[in-house]
Amino acid sequence: MPRAIRLHQPIGTKGLRMDNIPLAEPTEDFVRIKVSACSLNWGDVDYMQDNYTETLPKEFPTRVGSCSVGIVDAIGKNVNPSWMGKRICSLPCFIEGHGEHGEFALINHNYIIEAYERFSDIEAASVWAQYSTAYFGLIKQGNINKDSKVLISAATSSAGIAAIKVANMMGATSICTTRNKNNKNFLTEMGASEVLISEDDNFPSMIREVTGGDGVDIVFDPINGHFFYQYLYSLANNARIILYGGIDDSTVALNLETQLELTKKNATLRFFSVQNYTHDMDEAVEFIEGGFTSGNLVPVIDRTFAFEDFLDAYAYMASKRDKHGKIVLILNE
Repeated sequence: MPRAIRLHQPIGTKGLRMDNIPLAEPTEDFVRIKVSACSLNWGDVDYMQDNYTETLPKEFPTRVGSCSVGIVDAIGKNVNPSWMGKRICSLPCFIEGHGEHGEFALINHNYIIEAYERFSDIEAASVWAQYSTAYFGLIKQGNINKDSKVLISAATSSAGIAAIKVANMMGATSICTTRNKNNKNFLTEMGASEVLISEDDNFPSMIREVTGGDGVDIVFDPINGHFFYQYLYSLANNARIILYGGIDDSTVALNLETQLELTKKNATLRFFSVQNYTHDMDEAVEFIEGGFTSGNLVPVIDRTFAFEDFLDAYAYMASKRDKHGKIVLILNE
């Protein structure tokens, strides 16, 4: 029987096991793929702890994982037959128990796309989650343009790297933050206009300095928490804050002082999840694949692991890494 990674307890990666399961047939709106590669995401880890925008199923074990690539080998009755035999990638979506990390995956046909022909399976599995996040966050919510000054926090993350690339593609200025000064060269290589060390005592004044005193127009932030106050007083007029995570789970108090500062700048605070947008991907696909063709948007891969070494892969993702980019599991070669 095929192998699949399943969650047996809602305790994060410690609850994962490799199981042999029956090969399932796709229901009406689903395709089945023979998975060749899949990538790891922090959102999947949050999901495994029932700490995500989607709730875990009540019954365990349950399949987990997203961002897979493979060949369609079966389709449901509502699916266009032209998908049979095609190499496809999954798009970010609420998985509803249909985890993809296994030798086969069942995916709703509304959330698949043909794999970009110039990319290997490893590359194809590494791109859609972060570039979709950056596209919808910066372009649809942030209304980024060539004059925008964008603060990208946790910039060495996959979504942060994608945000740098998308900002550059739009001609905007990308002001990137990292806690570790050793990441500065990497972020510069990725195309960051400015790199600021968020642990520095003068970090807020540095934001104002590199923006010529104007402040930032867009904040693309997965950290939140106390970090919110680091940039609160460095916003431009009509700034847009896009919160798409909560790495720092400390409480943000929207007290009178905070509200007055946001009001003074006429700032907009938005809470963002890419899963709320990928039901309508046409414009995003055109933009992202255009970036692939032009070379502005590229796969950035840190390391690959064999499928059976998935626990080592998750441990590596959680470690203090010297390198950055996606981590990809390889199977069915």
